[in-house]
Amino acid sequence: MQVEAAAKIIWHYGSEERAKAIACALEVDNASIPSGLKKSLNVLTRWENGDVITKVKYSGEIETLIKALDDLVFSIKIAEDVTEKV
Repeated sequence: MQVEAAAKIIWHYGSEERAKAIACALEVDNASIPSGLKKSLNVLTRWENGDVITKVKYSGEIETLIKALDDLVFSIKIAEDVTEKV
């Protein structure tokens, strides 16, 4: 099924330093999106006031969007685990 979607996802950390570290880790992951997928999936992550803000725009098969969002959440979890230990 074809879908068009736009989402803004905000994670609240309360720490500017931790939010910056997590956002930077996500941007590295976002940069490695396969070139064929970059045409239909646009992901931008930034940090602001202790929050990590990710904007997603997508047009294509819903299954691909679900996988991309799952990867995003998994990447956040890894970044949270790493920054929690520092």
